[in-house]
Amino acid sequence: MFASCQQDIAGDGAFSVGMITKFKENIEKNCFSYRRLFWETGMIGQILYLEAEVHSLRGTGIGCFFDDVVHKLLGLNDNSYQSLYHFTMGGALEDKRITTLPPYYHLKNNKHPDTK
Repeated sequence: MFASCQQDIAGDGAFSVGMITKFKENIEKNCFSYRRLFWETGMIGQILYLEAEVHSLRGTGIGCFFDDVVHKLLGLNDNSYQSLYHFTMGGALEDKRITTLPPYYHLKNNKHPDTK
């Protein structure tokens, strides 16, 4: 939880992961691979979203994390490896701050389900 900017969601789930990649060597060989590394971790995140749903769980990417804290925890002393993306998975909790609508609700009756 602390490494994820003290966000409760990272500590309350079943598990939380940080995706670490070989960084310095990749960037020095091909500087354009910087963007690709983020694409690849994002793709892993998408797979985790889908797997969570298959198992009646929910998942979410962690938008804020302290990479220096993660590096210290893992004993990483330079940028040979880099923490690029974090993700957490667990049981679903409805966030009342967000409006959730059924899929294609607007095609069924053109009304918001909360209106009468």
